[in-house]
Amino acid sequence: MSDKWDFYFANVNDKISSLFVDLGIRETALDAQKPWLLWVWVYLNNPREDGLSQNPEAATLLEIEDVLTEIVGNATDGVLVGRITTDGHRGFYFYSATFVAFDEAVGKGLEQFPNYRFDSGTQHEPDWNQYLNLLYPSPKDWQRIKNRHVIEVLERHGDPLKKPRLVYHWAYFSNESSRDRFVAAINERGFAVTNQGIVDIPNHSQPLSLNFERVENVDWNSINEVTIELFELAESLEGDYDGWETSVEKDEL
Repeated sequence: MSDKWDFYFANVNDKISSLFVDLGIRETALDAQKPWLLWVWVYLNNPREDGLSQNPEAATLLEIEDVLTEIVGNATDGVLVGRITTDGHRGFYFYSATFVAFDEAVGKGLEQFPNYRFDSGTQHEPDWNQYLNLLYPSPKDWQRIKNRHVIEVLERHGDPLKKPRLVYHWAYFSNESSRDRFVAAINERGFAVTNQGIVDIPNHSQPLSLNFERVENVDWNSINEVTIELFELAESLEGDYDGWETSVEKDEL
């Protein structure tokens, strides 16, 4: 387990889901010493209408997570890699050296939470499919995570996210044809190109840079809609959309 965790929202099996994932173990995934996927589903007592958890249960769910992390680690040398809250339950996912004693340890550990129903299971999964292809964020999910990080910085500086403001964007391309087609497409969408350059990094896979801007709303829904469209457009031209920044705008007193 690393100290680099983050969360995001996505659709899992056509249900809105909240995923909290250990991003820091990505480089060491496929650990040959931990080929077993272990999981525990804990059913929420008071889920929201959309199946996610509510604040009154948050503290207890964190206690359950702490208990599971300890007992699974002790019983199987398992490590928690992520959790998914969806459709009225929270699933905890571990990879371990063995599945022996897992169910017994989980049953004993969760005796202290008699008001919660749970299921558990195991699967031999040396390819770490659950972590790599479900828990770990996709490129679009990564863009949404980065959007949230920028929004959180704005909010910490007192920005209520109500004012439209000039937003600066970046993208990178491997060839001029792709960049030119991207420029034509964003011009039609009202963006203004501010700079076209070359990255001064040897062997950069996308050496042609592009800076562009447009007045935007930066609330969660608005900026996600804009940036995912730009992400998909750049991707269709074998380029990389690389994010945005803007100024802090506070309400006038």
